Amino acid sequence: MNRFAGSAGSGRASAKAARGKDRLGLLLIACAMAALGAMAAAGFALRPPPIDAATLCRTDQPIGAHTFILVDATDRLEPRHRRKLQAVAAQERARLAPYDRLSIASLRWDRPEEPRLLFSLCLPPDGTQVNPLFANPARAQARWDETIGGALKSALSRAGSRARARASPISAGVRAAAADADFGPEIGARRLVLVSDLMEHAPGRFSLYEARADYPRYRAAGGAPAALDAVAVRVVTLDRPTTNAAQEAARDGFWADFFDDSGAAEISFDAAP
Repeated sequence: MNRFAGSAGSGRASAKAARGKDRLGLLLIACAMAALGAMAAAGFALRPPPIDAATLCRTDQPIGAHTFILVDATDRLEPRHRRKLQAVAAQERARLAPYDRLSIASLRWDRPEEPRLLFSLCLPPDGTQVNPLFANPARAQARWDETIGGALKSALSRAGSRARARASPISAGVRAAAADADFGPEIGARRLVLVSDLMEHAPGRFSLYEARADYPRYRAAGGAPAALDAVAVRVVTLDRPTTNAAQEAARDGFWADFFDDSGAAEISFDAAP
């Protein structure tokens, strides 16, 4: 009797242990499947997005941000000015997330309403930003430097004039940049960066080289603000030793009012060199 009872108890214990092993096995399988599912979902989420071949912008969602750098090319850019421009471009690029857009244009004195567009692309991830599951970071950085980096460097080298122009209608160039079709209000964050000596000069209409020239006189002469609602504005002054005092007056007595009247969301002026 005791012998049979012992055999029955042993059988029940064996069955219980077997059921425990089955449950553990099922749990391990479920965990493995969940991990594989999570990896697949992460891979799907981190895969390269579809992009437009011409602009490199995403086609599956709107552009998150667009920075437009307008370079006043109506006067010669000295080597120090070019170094500053390169530094500004690097700073502005660093502010942008992958697939945000960067544009660089130079102001033409004879056609200020049509700045020369030198670069306008959405920036794909560089080697520090790519997903290593899909790309080799070192190879991606080399490809970025050769393509996007090379085009950006070329644009900056062509941005400035090597001679003095007969006019410097900077405000007209700003209005043109603000009205660019790819710089519209549908973009989440817009930023305009003006790199200039700030000396507005439109012979026969308005000139900051004249005494008592200020924003009210500009408006009285038919000058208009730009459409910069919700746009953040950064002004980078290119120093001109012969006009430093006039440049300071232009910044405080003209450009601050111009951008304020244009509806800029915020206005910052880089410290004078």
